[in-house]
Amino acid sequence: MDSDSEVEGILQGSRNQERPPSSYGSMKSDEEDEEDENITEAQRSVGKSILHTFTTYTGVLLNRNVSPETVFTEITHQQSVSKHPQERTFITERCEEEEKRDESSPIQVDSPEPPPPVEHEDESQEEGDDEQQPGKLHPEFDLPYIFKSMQSSLTSLGGPELHLFKRYLCGRHPSFTMADLEDSDTLDIVDKMLERFGKLQGLREAIRMLESMKKPELAQELEKKCKRAVIQYELKCGLIRRHNCIFEGVPRAGHHLYLKYVYVEPQISTQGHGGVNPLHEVRSDPPNPPQVASPDSMIGGNNIFRLRSMNGFPVRCVLTTGVPGIGNSVAVQKFMLDWAEGRANFDIQFVFPFPFREMQSLRERNIVEKKDISMLELLQTYHNETRSMDFLEQPDCKVLFVMDGIDIYQGNLDFKNTPVVTDIEAVIPLDSLLVNLIRGSLLPQALLWLTGRRAATNQIPPEYIHRVTEIQGYSDEQKDNYLTMRYSDKSLAAKIIRHTKHSPTIYTLCHIPFCCWMVAMVYERGFRNHDDYGDKPPKITSFFIHYMIIQNNRKLEKYYGQNPNSQKWTEMDKVFMLKLGRLALKLLDSNRSVFYEEDLNEHSLLVKEVAWYSGLCTELPRANAKDKRVFCFTHLSFLEFMAAHYVWLTFRLEERNVLDQSHRVSKLFKEHTLVDMYRKAVDRYLSAPVGQYDLFLRFLCGLSTTLNDGLLRGMLFPHNAPLLKGLEDVVRLLTKRKDSAGSERQTNLSECLRELETSED
Repeated sequence: MDSDSEVEGILQGSRNQERPPSSYGSMKSDEEDEEDENITEAQRSVGKSILHTFTTYTGVLLNRNVSPETVFTEITHQQSVSKHPQERTFITERCEEEEKRDESSPIQVDSPEPPPPVEHEDESQEEGDDEQQPGKLHPEFDLPYIFKSMQSSLTSLGGPELHLFKRYLCGRHPSFTMADLEDSDTLDIVDKMLERFGKLQGLREAIRMLESMKKPELAQELEKKCKRAVIQYELKCGLIRRHNCIFEGVPRAGHHLYLKYVYVEPQISTQGHGGVNPLHEVRSDPPNPPQVASPDSMIGGNNIFRLRSMNGFPVRCVLTTGVPGIGNSVAVQKFMLDWAEGRANFDIQFVFPFPFREMQSLRERNIVEKKDISMLELLQTYHNETRSMDFLEQPDCKVLFVMDGIDIYQGNLDFKNTPVVTDIEAVIPLDSLLVNLIRGSLLPQALLWLTGRRAATNQIPPEYIHRVTEIQGYSDEQKDNYLTMRYSDKSLAAKIIRHTKHSPTIYTLCHIPFCCWMVAMVYERGFRNHDDYGDKPPKITSFFIHYMIIQNNRKLEKYYGQNPNSQKWTEMDKVFMLKLGRLALKLLDSNRSVFYEEDLNEHSLLVKEVAWYSGLCTELPRANAKDKRVFCFTHLSFLEFMAAHYVWLTFRLEERNVLDQSHRVSKLFKEHTLVDMYRKAVDRYLSAPVGQYDLFLRFLCGLSTTLNDGLLRGMLFPHNAPLLKGLEDVVRLLTKRKDSAGSERQTNLSECLRELETSED
């Protein structure tokens, strides 16, 4: 019997061949596998530590009781054979800490499992079935195809060459020994390589060792037969290296975290209402309350491309939006890591990230060099694995392009006037290339995932978007999960959660993952450095000041290219803060929470500056394209803070009380001017309905403390600016008004007095 016939018999469960226990001759067929569904707990506890660097699902059950890896293969097969025989996890290099945690943290599959692939060797399959539908795997990624390709190449090796291959295998990989391979033939070697490495790495290692043996012809032949699998392996390795870790805040060498140990998947909805949280600490009926997505509209992040368009067809282009800080980029990163490690979306053959941050850098470079680029060149520039990818345009090539952060791209995406281009080798400007890719003119069979802030995504015509999803952020349970999983010290995590819940405003804002991270960083430092930290509820003003500073710094980095370690605020930043605060005060006075383009024009503000760059505002969806564009702050408390910040900053910079337009502060009585401003603020607070100016007054009090005043030095006013005087008079004023106020006002005035305390929280 020739080798191909023998392999065919093996894969069909034939037992006609008598082979040693360590060969593929002892494999069971799929029908016989179904009878062996019960594995004892003792078996489940054996073998896991032996092969701790990877897990692979081969879909083949090996009976080698004398081999240490047998039980491991049986377990993985038992877990997967009833659902799908595809590879589910991918080989990753992990540090010792990750290995220990992996033993207690089994992989969770979030997306629907694709059905078993159609056997490619079935020649009776109709040609019309070759088109790849969602959930259908390409035959070249099947284990039988890879196994037969490897076996065919290694069969060409003579006796001494096969012995040399075994020596190379043992020398490169400690899990193999010559005693283990001494009596092994070609089928046994392929058997063990696929079992221990998995199909993708096993294939790649076979090619590398053939190259090391000076057998380039055999290596090239095997690589050509399994080109898609080899490219996918290299691509997955690159994605794991790039996305396995996450940097929080300003990236610093060594200050990274493993993504899967700090990632809590936010709620993602197929209903786009804007993603603004309507909850408020004081106001039970805020003005223009935003709509919220219903629970039944939530989907898992890995299920984005399991959605259907409104007409029932599989989606091609999905758009994901959310308020600033909601975690778009991290969700994209986790999606790609899950695909690379084989947790989900097995039917997608290739995932290519094209973040708009890199596209913007390429655009600037091309402008300087007066250079255009083709789609094929763009792909090979950022993904060298595709240098031999000559099947990209074939209908059975299911590829996904992930384009994150469209708001960062400064080019002109003119969908109306850009000419149609269909050739991936045509050299065109980058703006035109991206327009044609989104249109579907280039690579119409490719999937596309776009993310960005809603004001930026509005430049894409709706006819090119098949589904819109919106990240809603964390539920209360997810907030606690995030703060708990960050720390191995669970008592510290419990203290941080308890301290956060003492402030309803801050705990509400923790639905934004970025705010949750801020809370974790600040409160962890407080509990570690101060024994009495957390005895009192946290003050809120310093939190909002830090948020405003960080968002402006991120704006300077993302949109103006400033180095995060050497950022400088300009006069334009100060003017923008004043204009935005003046708009916020106007909205607060008129008891509004939404604004329109005419409001921005009135305050000499641009839509791009406010809803696109600032990180403090967002655009709300419109019922139809002819309606006016509607904007709001990412939370009502940010509107109240910016209004208070405008009042305080105008006084700090210009010695002018905007709450009393008829009065100009005199420099001769500077020690009394501060209390005059607060007197007007308290009068306005007491004369308005309960809740309208509560947080406004609280923020205004907190801004005047020495600590919070110092946070803005060097940014919005000079480092050597004189300290504010008259805080004692402000305390006496508030105490007097509190004693004479009604009970519903006293609680908030007490909080205002706490914000005025000079001691650090």
